[in-house]
Amino acid sequence: MTTTNGKDGKLTVIEGLATLNPQTGDTPRIEKLASGTGATVIRISFTAGQTMADHQAMFPIVVQTVVGDISFGTEEQTVSLVPGTAVHVDAGIVHRLYANIDSVVMLTILR
Repeated sequence: MTTTNGKDGKLTVIEGLATLNPQTGDTPRIEKLASGTGATVIRISFTAGQTMADHQAMFPIVVQTVVGDISFGTEEQTVSLVPGTAVHVDAGIVHRLYANIDSVVMLTILR
């Protein structure tokens, strides 16, 4: 991550979004890559079969698959998140993720 301060504010370059950094076990590796005005960017590295069980966020979020294929589900529906597809989720909505193959997800927490 590189941050440049300018007269109008900060520019932050966030690198490594597509880098798979797996861990063993049933759950993915979660890493904060950057935090700035209004947003925090998290990389989540899944190996095939890993899950994030039902949970909810305190703030609205955007979930985007950078590499791979993730099944993203709420009580109402399940969506296949592949590169080029994202979901916006309001605060407090219960959701879950399942990695169909090795995958990297970018989570943006909007605050």
